[in-house]
Amino acid sequence: MARPCKIDTVQFRRPLSAPERAILLSAGAGDISRGFRELLAIYATLHNHGFRPGDNLDDWFLVTNENDSHLDLGNG
Repeated sequence: MARPCKIDTVQFRRPLSAPERAILLSAGAGDISRGFRELLAIYATLHNHGFRPGDNLDDWFLVTNENDSHLDLGNG
């Protein structure tokens, strides 16, 4: 069972699944620690723009063409 969360934690250890490891390696260009820091920076930016835990991340990256009616996409 996991230990309770403490707000003053400065270090933690946890096993990584293969996909988690791959994500951190990719984000850090082969360096897991750098990947972790990169993901923290990404989250900080999202948070500063209003993203909160429980928000649907797909909603933040939803792209529509509503305001692009001036673009000719070759559809007529």
